[in-house]
Amino acid sequence: MIQDVYIIGATGKVGRELVRQIFEKGDTDPNIHANPTRVVGLASSTHTLYSPQGISQGQAYAFTNRSYGSAQRYYHPDEHLERARSGLRGEESTLVFIDATALGEPMIQFHLRVIEETPHGIVTANKNPVALSDYDTFQRLTQDSRRYGYRCSVMAGAEAVTFVRDGRDLNDPLYVVEGCFSGTNGYITSGLEDDGRTLSSVVKEAYDKGYTEPHPRDDLNGLDVARKLVVIARSAGLPVALKDVVVTPLIPEEYLLEDDVGRFLGNLAKLDEGFRERMVNARSNGSVLRYVTRIDARSENPILEVSLQEVPRDSPLGGLEGAMNKIVLTTEAYPKGYVVEAPGAGLEVTALNIRRDLLDLLPERRNEI
Repeated sequence: MIQDVYIIGATGKVGRELVRQIFEKGDTDPNIHANPTRVVGLASSTHTLYSPQGISQGQAYAFTNRSYGSAQRYYHPDEHLERARSGLRGEESTLVFIDATALGEPMIQFHLRVIEETPHGIVTANKNPVALSDYDTFQRLTQDSRRYGYRCSVMAGAEAVTFVRDGRDLNDPLYVVEGCFSGTNGYITSGLEDDGRTLSSVVKEAYDKGYTEPHPRDDLNGLDVARKLVVIARSAGLPVALKDVVVTPLIPEEYLLEDDVGRFLGNLAKLDEGFRERMVNARSNGSVLRYVTRIDARSENPILEVSLQEVPRDSPLGGLEGAMNKIVLTTEAYPKGYVVEAPGAGLEVTALNIRRDLLDLLPERRNEI
């Protein structure tokens, strides 16, 4: 079985890394894999390259570097569906769209059309379709796990989503979630513990390493974490929405109004002294700063919260370093908590886990012996 993939967002940081891994890790080589990958489509925000016979490594690398050559301009994501319908693939192949964008409404509708109007699958690192859609749409998208993979919407693809989703099927209800599952904010808060480091310098470093969203305010405003919290809650069967999350941003809201990334990063220097004082104060209490998330689902109306808090240095969350994330999930079967700990940001691990989701979408996965 050949798995055809059409990567939307192929010129972004995650998309470029995914294309690199697919070719350089040998995913396309039938001598290595019983179920080889064939890249048939690539799309940026403006252009797309499609070939049902497959796109070569050289063509793919040129496209991800925005050298579009024979690529065609497009104006709406639905055009990718029309191109896929025109392609002729053999009976021994299946097509999966990969969403490596950060788009909202256009991709919500695109995902829904793929799932409800075609036999194709979707793997998404874009959390917006599963977090910003209404709960009914979330259910319609995710009901067939063999056609829709969304683990990378939380913690760069660690097992949080799969654990909670499996627990729902096993009738092991989720009671409480506590943790840090923004690799970006974890990188920032743990970086502030180093003497001499400032908020502005740590955020700039995180941005340069690709740990942040395309605009870092989408991490610092807490909404990215809140969207992940919604995904976890919905995967557990809780019919919640983003409006149900009480969010306290990492930085004052007035700084979040700046649209230009360069100016936004420069303005953060005004907050350096205040964060230094807050970190020193936490240290005097034997604590550190962490951006903490919490779900309490033990009552009829679940409580969902996100905020910067002091936590004891010797606690599970206090010991986190860099972009590592940790969630403690308390369920009926795990009254003392089930811990998921993994890197929560980074291009390499996100792309790797997109490829892992692709494996789960193979209808007849075979392994080499």
